[in-house]
Amino acid sequence: MPPTIDPRVRRTAKGAAPVVGVVVAIVAAVALLGSCSGDRASLGSLPPSVPEATTTALPTTSTAAPAEPAVLTLGPEDLLGWIATPKGEPEVYAEPATSAKAIEVGAKTEAGAPTTFAIVGDATPGATREHPGWYEVALRDRPNASTGWVPEASVDVTKTPFRIFVDLRGRNLRVEKDGVGVFTTEIAIGTEENPTPVNGTYVTELIENTEPGGSYGPYAFGLAMHSDTLSEFGGGDGQVGIHGTNRPELIGQAVSHGCVRLDNGDIQELVDLQLPLGVPVFIT
Repeated sequence: MPPTIDPRVRRTAKGAAPVVGVVVAIVAAVALLGSCSGDRASLGSLPPSVPEATTTALPTTSTAAPAEPAVLTLGPEDLLGWIATPKGEPEVYAEPATSAKAIEVGAKTEAGAPTTFAIVGDATPGATREHPGWYEVALRDRPNASTGWVPEASVDVTKTPFRIFVDLRGRNLRVEKDGVGVFTTEIAIGTEENPTPVNGTYVTELIENTEPGGSYGPYAFGLAMHSDTLSEFGGGDGQVGIHGTNRPELIGQAVSHGCVRLDNGDIQELVDLQLPLGVPVFIT
């Protein structure tokens, strides 16, 4: 079902491509990043007519379906900063063969940002790979750390020197450039009931909120990660993000539904780094 568009969130683009600049995308106020806000699922203050947010817990057991995307634990040795951007409609398969099951991935995210993938492993030109002609890539949908395969010829490949590290125990976020720390700040994280998921992931979109004094602050980075405890929150699918807040006094505490909150000044500094879509994020 298509999301309801909040007219207070605007769509623009900064930079010529997602791998060279940040993207500011349109988003449904109660759909994308629905699990972020601890008090209500919105980008900014919703009008009184909007119903209260609802949550749906994930079942405690599940049955695995055959031929689903591979699920891994993705660490810094897996996501090295290589980014794949589809040249047209994304071509993604469950295995490195065009005869394998196709995985449906849209050309844009729910927020309207162009689809990007974080490549698993070394994509250096000329590097020896187990499956020549193919890249294994991290996917943005459930389950977390799902991977698929894209034909080498179907994507443009770039490399970012940036990587983001989120330390839940230490309640801090650190950005490294070529292995050197360039930004560190204190954060708020998910509660014990709805913790921030742990794994490697990547940035899928950057959302600029036209009401920067709202629950999400001026910006929110969407991640290719979802809540482990909530399958639905306020009409969204429990996507996790990194965003600002209108409750800076709660920074340092475990208060969200799974998202990572920063002080608004810090989220602005993070945006100013010009992190590309596809930049790796490691939450531990």
